Amino acid sequence: MSQEFPSAKPESGSRRFVLEMIGFPDAEKAMLASTFRLTGRREFCFAEPATQDERPDVYLVNADNPDGLNELQARLPNIHAPAVLIGRNSDGNGWPLIERPIHWMRLFEQLDLVMHSALLERARRRHASSGQWDGRTYRRAIDKTIAPEAVFLEPKPIESVLVVDDSATVRAFMRAKLSPFRFDVDYAKSGEAAIDMAQAKRYTCIFLDILMPGIDGYQVCKRIKSSAATKDTAVVMLSSKSSTIDKLRGNWAGCDAYLSKPVSEDELLATIARFLPSARRVAQAILEGPP
Repeated sequence: MSQEFPSAKPESGSRRFVLEMIGFPDAEKAMLASTFRLTGRREFCFAEPATQDERPDVYLVNADNPDGLNELQARLPNIHAPAVLIGRNSDGNGWPLIERPIHWMRLFEQLDLVMHSALLERARRRHASSGQWDGRTYRRAIDKTIAPEAVFLEPKPIESVLVVDDSATVRAFMRAKLSPFRFDVDYAKSGEAAIDMAQAKRYTCIFLDILMPGIDGYQVCKRIKSSAATKDTAVVMLSSKSSTIDKLRGNWAGCDAYLSKPVSEDELLATIARFLPSARRVAQAILEGPP
């Protein structure tokens, strides 16, 4: 089953990549196709080939299907046209593997990562060859007649987010989970730094740890919400404490939401959908799953 992506037209600032799915049964391929329609709003948009002559930029392969793996090898994947595998079989010649059940955010993150590496390599090779190579790998004669790709430019972020936590592990987790969305993300290790940053720059949402050196998250939240310049910023408190009194203290401080650590992916997506309008449609669609 081959489906076109009429609704996958990338929005302003997005980059479209042609994705070929290999070795999947029709039902799973249809589910994946429905999900990839949601990427049109993201920085990197993925769509199936619209015609037989359209060369794939990336391959998505069912790693549990030996025929699919053999077919992938016939496609000659490389750094310029990489592959991502889904399944339990890791024998994919070193290509990254996403295990089932599929976590959509992890899949999007991995596709973003391999395509970003491919773009950097294309640009490096194009410059190294002094203009004699147009950034493509010629696997078919038709590719030689296609105009070179436009220079890759990072789109400007849509909304600003501040993550405040003294834990490097939490900051790394939030960085990984927020990276698929087009946010301008800053990080602070203390409440004092967060207050200064919030006064100097307008943030749509602040993810705020409660227990930190110096002033705690409750005090930071109160000061942010009491300032005319920052009172409309959404404050989402993060804490390993999840008792009723802890949540009440967060409400009394003026926070807009309270997430318990470790933060679940679904809860974070729901929070993004609630407070960050630019990512609302994508986050809600991922939560609801493919139709």
